Amino acid sequence: MNWHDKQVKTYDQQISRKIAGYELLHDLTSHLLSIHSPSIQQMLIIGAGGGQELVSFSAHLPNCHFLALDSSKPMLARAKERTRHLNNSIDFVLADWADYEVTAQFNAASCLLVLNFIDGLEQKIAFINKIYHTLQPHAVLFISMMMKDAEQCMKLQLSAWKHYMQQQEISTEHATKFEKNYHNTYQLLQEDELISILTSCGFTSVSRYFQSFLLTSYVCIKQ
Repeated sequence: MNWHDKQVKTYDQQISRKIAGYELLHDLTSHLLSIHSPSIQQMLIIGAGGGQELVSFSAHLPNCHFLALDSSKPMLARAKERTRHLNNSIDFVLADWADYEVTAQFNAASCLLVLNFIDGLEQKIAFINKIYHTLQPHAVLFISMMMKDAEQCMKLQLSAWKHYMQQQEISTEHATKFEKNYHNTYQLLQEDELISILTSCGFTSVSRYFQSFLLTSYVCIKQ
């Protein structure tokens, strides 16, 4: 997908048909956020385009100020459109996370369905390390990405994922392209690699809380 094409404005209508449990992922994340809600006054959302995180999280964090960052202008415009009715204070920032100059400290952060698009292990480490240093002590981070598995397991999971998409009326052409070209499109990590990065950056209590085919989500705490 070209994230700078105006057609991405339909992203939030399409993504739930491509990812099994997309709404559940955000619902579970929201409930985990609600446990920490009294202490969350400032939350960073990396990859906020489309607005789903803002819509979901605001219901559990009515007094929270959000910084919603995305590198896609059309996606960020869609997020603004979907959140006009919210009472929360929201700063929308058009920027790449790697280049953004952070001037605030946050009590929570989310990075859902973003890390797969960051090239290279060192870049991923730098990406997560920057998140760590923008968080206050005891802040919570939610991170979600498509994971790498053994080759035969990958084939099985991708085949089932393709079948799911087709049942959701995603075109066979699109679903097949996803199945066959994932290795050219997504930069995957194994689970132990991601956990190692998180812990080496200083995060603790890394816990998996959602999985759908190869997509896995984790919650962790800054020391």
